[in-house]
Amino acid sequence: MDHIELKELYKNTFNAVSDGYGHSAMRFFSETANEVSLFLNLKGDEHVIDVATGTGYAALAIAKDLPDGQVTGIDFSEGMLSQANKNKKDQGIHNVTFIEMDMQAMDYPDNHFDVAVSAFSIFFVEDMKKQLIHIANKVKDGGKILVTTFFDNSFSPLVNLFIDRLEGYGIEPPSPAWKRVATKEQCTSLFKEAGFQKINCEQKKCGYYLRDTSDWWYIIWNGGFRGLVNQLSKNDFTKFKKEHLAEIKELASGKGIWLEMSVLYTFGEKTHNKTN
Repeated sequence: MDHIELKELYKNTFNAVSDGYGHSAMRFFSETANEVSLFLNLKGDEHVIDVATGTGYAALAIAKDLPDGQVTGIDFSEGMLSQANKNKKDQGIHNVTFIEMDMQAMDYPDNHFDVAVSAFSIFFVEDMKKQLIHIANKVKDGGKILVTTFFDNSFSPLVNLFIDRLEGYGIEPPSPAWKRVATKEQCTSLFKEAGFQKINCEQKKCGYYLRDTSDWWYIIWNGGFRGLVNQLSKNDFTKFKKEHLAEIKELASGKGIWLEMSVLYTFGEKTHNKTN
C-alpha cells in the first residue's frame, strides 16, 4: 500500500468512526486532553494550532485556558470535524475554529502560531521527523510544541489477545503505528532529531475499568482496529467476535475489565534555525 492509499484508508476509517469518540469506553481521549494545558503553561493570549484535532478534545480543553487567545484545529476528516463542531456548540466555546486540512500540507505561513499541539496523530505519518519539523515551522521561534502518544503497554493484554486471535484467522496485522513512539526514549529521540531544545517527556497513567466486553468491542469498532476485523468474511467475523469477547470476559473482575492506558506527553521548544 503506497502513501496515497494509506492516507485514504486512514481518512475513510476516521470518517467511519467519528461519531463513536464520545462514548465512555473511549474516555482516554477527553481525559488526556485536560492534561495538555498543564504542560503548556499558557499565558492566556496565545494562538494555538491543534494538528489532527479529531473531534476537538484537545483544542476545546486548551481554549478554556485562553481568555484572550484562540485555537485553530485542523483535520483531514470531515466526519471528525463535524463531531468537533458539535462538541464546540455543546460546550459553548467560541474561541476555536475547526478547518478541514491535511496535517502534512498545512496551508499557513511559517512562524504563524505561538504553540502547536498534536494529540495521538504523529505516528500515522511514515516520516515522523519530517512531520514534526513541518509543524514546528508553523510556530514562532521560542514557541512550544507538545505531542501525545500511547505508552508501550497501553491496551495490554486486551490488544495482544485481539491480534493473536486475528492471526489465527489468517490475518497478519502490521505492527501498530503508535509503537514507533511508545517509549520516552523514542519520543525524546524524535524531538532531538527534529532540532528541538528544552525537551521533556512525561508519562501519565490513565487506565480505567471497562464495564463489560461490549465496551472493549466498542473501542475495536470505533478505532483503528475496525479496519482489521473488516478483513474477515461475514461468517468469520461473527465467529471471531464471539470467541474474542469470550476470552476478554475471562479478564473481568468485580470492578469490570481493566483497560491499561498510559500516555506520553513530549514537549519541546523551537529555537531559531533548529527546525528546518
